[in-house]
Amino acid sequence: MTRAHRFHLDVAGHSVTVQTRHATRETELLVDGKTVGYQRTPAGHRRHTVALAAELPGDPPQPFDVTLRIGDAAGHTATCVLEIAGRRYPMPDSPLGGADRTRLRGPARPLRRMRRLLRRSLR
Repeated sequence: MTRAHRFHLDVAGHSVTVQTRHATRETELLVDGKTVGYQRTPAGHRRHTVALAAELPGDPPQPFDVTLRIGDAAGHTATCVLEIAGRRYPMPDSPLGGADRTRLRGPARPLRRMRRLLRRSLR
């Protein structure tokens, strides 16, 4: 099991993300990239379920809850569920990067050429 997770779901035109850090001791809830909820479990304590509540912006705001079930040492993975307006939506685990990240590599020359042309035209 990895030490950090990121769960993401688009709901009603808004981006909802749940991130865990430091062996799931810190849990952060983001709506549209802004932190709206945070919970830290003290050292020595191990919580297997974390619940956070927030609202989606709008008129009127839409309250929702997120429940994160943290896996155990037996190999069970973490799962996250978003509940809004009486409906439950599983949030898929999104890779955090590192070895999972696919890097797009292309030739640097066209970009360099465009930068030079832009610099020359601005002088």
